[in-house]
Amino acid sequence: RLVLNYKSLPYKTHWLEFPDIAPHLQPLGIPPNTQGKPYTVPTIHLPPSPSHPDGEYIMDSKAIANALEAKYPEPPLHLDAPELGRAEELWMQLLRSLVAVFGPKVNSTLLNDRSREYIEANIHLEGKPGGDEAWESARPLLEAIGVLLKEKGGPYILGETVPNCVADV
Repeated sequence: RLVLNYKSLPYKTHWLEFPDIAPHLQPLGIPPNTQGKPYTVPTIHLPPSPSHPDGEYIMDSKAIANALEAKYPEPPLHLDAPELGRAEELWMQLLRSLVAVFGPKVNSTLLNDRSREYIEANIHLEGKPGGDEAWESARPLLEAIGVLLKEKGGPYILGETVPNCVADV
């Protein structure tokens, strides 16, 4: 939704609980992901076009951003910025190192019973360090993110213009 808002594109949000994602998306004829979970959110339905007369469904944030940038290039997301790949990798490493810190809190405070039960049955955090150990493993990643933000004078990935790269959103 951040990219849709940034590009001032109209959209409608359809909220789904975690156990309803696959049963909702599969009947729409969306091909499953080739890695990870077969059906995921976010998913977007782009309007009809000559190459897709019924519109096109796309899953995965990065694939969605690429499709929106191709179809609606202004304002630009700067998806070709070399800093973007570095920011994405650091962000994914940071999430992996802190999942045992924030995962249980998200489950217990933000999810309803159905989604919480689904996540607890399908996402396993055993063996992942939490607490101080997780924060210590995250320290070099946070420092690297700080360095990346300062490389172009910050406070954003590509400098001072807000936002000047999709990595900032």
